[in-house]
Amino acid sequence: MDGTATERATPAVFRLQLSRRALLAGAAAVVVVVVTRLLWDRFLDPFEDGYQNWWIGSVLAQTGRYTDPFSGMTRGNWLPGYDFLVAGFVLALGSHIMPFLKGVNILFSLGTAAIVFGMARPRGRGVAVLAVALFALSPTDIVITSYATPEALTLFATFLGVLLMERPWLGRRRSWVLASVAFLVAATLRYEVWGFLLLYLGWKAASRQTRARDLALVAAPALAFAVGWWVWTSQYGFLPAIIVGQTSVDLRYKAAIGALPPVGDRIAAFFGFYFYYAPFAVLAMAWALRRETRSPFTLILFFFYAAEVVYTAANWGNPGPRYIQLTTPIVALYAAEALEAMRRWIRGRARWAGRRVEWVPGAAALLVSLALVGVVLNPIPPPGTLLQGMQRAGVFLSSRSLPAGKLLVSESPIAAYYAGFPASRIIGSYLIPDNATQAVQFLIQNAAYVVMVTVPYYRLRSLFPEQANGTDGNHLALLYDATGPEYALGAPRVLVFEVLP
Repeated sequence: MDGTATERATPAVFRLQLSRRALLAGAAAVVVVVVTRLLWDRFLDPFEDGYQNWWIGSVLAQTGRYTDPFSGMTRGNWLPGYDFLVAGFVLALGSHIMPFLKGVNILFSLGTAAIVFGMARPRGRGVAVLAVALFALSPTDIVITSYATPEALTLFATFLGVLLMERPWLGRRRSWVLASVAFLVAATLRYEVWGFLLLYLGWKAASRQTRARDLALVAAPALAFAVGWWVWTSQYGFLPAIIVGQTSVDLRYKAAIGALPPVGDRIAAFFGFYFYYAPFAVLAMAWALRRETRSPFTLILFFFYAAEVVYTAANWGNPGPRYIQLTTPIVALYAAEALEAMRRWIRGRARWAGRRVEWVPGAAALLVSLALVGVVLNPIPPPGTLLQGMQRAGVFLSSRSLPAGKLLVSESPIAAYYAGFPASRIIGSYLIPDNATQAVQFLIQNAAYVVMVTVPYYRLRSLFPEQANGTDGNHLALLYDATGPEYALGAPRVLVFEVLP
């Protein structure tokens, strides 16, 4: 009986006959997702979080200790799920696997595209195909998926759980057990998932679409993890304060020197940038207000945009597309349905022009998407330009050996990665004493090399301001000035020192 129910519940996405057209469309989606993201992968990352994830995961694999030797992000700032995944890959494949980590994220993005199709299919095949196309060509997903960070897996796990809830094709019990596992995985990756699940499952409970017992089954593992994580991190302080304390460092520094722009300017600049590269978000919001007011996805969509505004206005941190990445599949779904509604409207009112006219909205949307992808994949200057000095510093050190019992002190995860040394023998400057005399003694006893990045509030520049100008002193001898033409664009200097006895 369960098999019959399962067969009846199996969604159309798993029962489609593989016609030549379906095969071509599927192959095209795979090519678009893979090629666009690989093209972005040719750039150096414009920020270092992916390399910091590699550092944490590698240390965990090599020592068994869950710690962040760069800046202490394992004390509640970041969730642990992705770091443990990276550690598993390091144990299986070796330490320096950044291309592999990025490739795996592309596979997760492919999986999310398939999930978007499954979610959209009940709304019509045209909506489903267009939703997949908009997701595959989404500039934000192309860029964010290409980092070795948790967002791609977060999208995949979160919306896999949603798909299993909305379309229980394995039968309700099995589907919801799997959904609970998917939500648990997602909850270990990004804090935004906690808000998403609270809204989504809360909506299900309030609307009585799902029995309370079933909702408890789905929510229990993720809730247990969240509670357990909150309790464990309490040894370091109040969890929200820990998170804000880290995300607001840059803002506090700019405010202290009088360089922090007004709140309105920061919000306007972010959303101007975001809607330029995600113009269909505007169409999705309009469709949500017009036709989807009874959907939890509408609440989630507007909640995340509002949360971005509050986060910025409260000076908790700089706004960023990664914080609202969970809206990307929703935007693709709603925008596709809006475009399909336009097609039907034109078909009913423009018979005199022929049926070809009805495809204008969808074709225009694809052309706009392709144009934006072209802009994203050919940026001037290239992403990562400001971090090239860190890469050069690491490559320089890779030609040297690390003496036994000695460490590399690096203020750059990118430099740490390219140096090629075991991650467990690299530490960040935050672990050295915050006193110049004590710091010198620490370096003499423990370190062979130092990579200084002259960001104003980094510890080495504060302790050794003369060495930040590239001069020898304090038992530090300059080996290599990795600073390049990016310095004229506002990048910090990157200096490699040898520690002298």
